[in-house]
Amino acid sequence: MMKKFLFIISIIAFLFFSIPLSLPAMEYEHTLEAKNMQFSWTIEGDQIHVKLSAKTTGWASIGFDPEKAMLGANIIIGAVEKGKFKIEDHYADRKRGHSSDEKLGGRNDVLNPSGSEEDGVTTISFTLPLDTGDKYDKPINPTGISRIMFAYGAGKDSFKNRHSYRTIYEINLSTGENKKIK
Repeated sequence: MMKKFLFIISIIAFLFFSIPLSLPAMEYEHTLEAKNMQFSWTIEGDQIHVKLSAKTTGWASIGFDPEKAMLGANIIIGAVEKGKFKIEDHYADRKRGHSSDEKLGGRNDVLNPSGSEEDGVTTISFTLPLDTGDKYDKPINPTGISRIMFAYGAGKDSFKNRHSYRTIYEINLSTGENKKIK
């Protein structure tokens, strides 16, 4: 009986000391600096891992493949309020506005969401499938040029508040090459 007890204790001790107590931070392959914003990403298999930071205590967002203004973009928007983060998957259903995919009848396809706010900087991170199959998300092209927009709102965490900054880049997500277009 004592041998069995010592064996179980040995296994528990082994597991305790061999499993890391915290997961290491994600290392991103590419980073783009845009005025008061930073977009870092890695393509891994059929997913993109994203970290987006903005110098704001409001929301931060990224939009994949906008057509005219923001129309048609798959928008991921996030904010941190009182230590709690919220990240939503939206679709730009009009030139100057967007609605959550879920409200439109689609899905929130954001995986592994997290967020923090520190020293006036809001940071959100998440994973997206490159092709969600959701009619409100276009497939993300991992090898060619993608049009990507960035925006943030000043001071308020409501996703209904207009942006105080926005820009659009063309980015090759596999090489990191980019060009600001707006």
